Amino acid sequence: MKSKIALWCFIACTFLGAIGAASASDQAVESEVEHEQLIATPNASSGSCGVERWSVKTGTDADVGLVNLNNPVTQTISYLDSLTAPSTLPANNRIQPTETTLFVVDATLVEYKLETDSDYHLVLKDAQGNTMIAEIPDPACVGSGSPFAAGIQNARSEFDGRYTVTTSFQTANIPVEVRGVGFFDFNHGQTGVAPNAIELHAVLDIIFNPSGGGGDVPPVANFSDSVSGLTHRSPTAPPTAMERWYPARGISATAARPLPPVQAIPMPPPALIT
Repeated sequence: MKSKIALWCFIACTFLGAIGAASASDQAVESEVEHEQLIATPNASSGSCGVERWSVKTGTDADVGLVNLNNPVTQTISYLDSLTAPSTLPANNRIQPTETTLFVVDATLVEYKLETDSDYHLVLKDAQGNTMIAEIPDPACVGSGSPFAAGIQNARSEFDGRYTVTTSFQTANIPVEVRGVGFFDFNHGQTGVAPNAIELHAVLDIIFNPSGGGGDVPPVANFSDSVSGLTHRSPTAPPTAMERWYPARGISATAARPLPPVQAIPMPPPALIT
């Protein structure tokens, strides 16, 4: 009799434990979703678009004219993750210079899914294990006057050409080069969220298996060093990725360039020296 009671207690505890685990899992999912306000949009992939900082995410905010789309800045996940998160996040304005900069990041696309706000949620990771999120909005959720609209449509088409995105996470593990605007989100436990909740949002271009190999490639400074035999650049050459990095921090790109090498003047023959 005692053995039967013990058996039934074991079965009951196992059953209740399974229910508790499932409930905890559901709550974890809900904790991410419950913070996302939505607006019904029949043409969008999930039938809804987002609300929270949506104008900043999609390029219809008051500061979008400050975003420099012509000078992308190559940067690493580790650097972006190290930036100090702002104390407040304005609904219709940008945090400068991060949210007015178009970044290019080489990384590994770990996984992706379709979110309830119709964004494609991409989890990016570097070789050291640092992660951050990149988001491709649904073009149906982007205002027609947004300067990001064409790039978002392009990135969405590039992604659709390679993967079929569903509401469940799918594994990719493929090197990518992602071009997107810097954005600070609210941290509510999103999968892949950076410590400071920085993202690339919106993504305007994505290259799969880039020639550079992906990963987490730092920007290369082309400084002159005649002793080491490094190549000097012409002062009139187009700015490098590192040189584009300086203006975003209030430093002149011209000042960041190395001076041209000093030309050696040959000595005249001794007979001509008086």
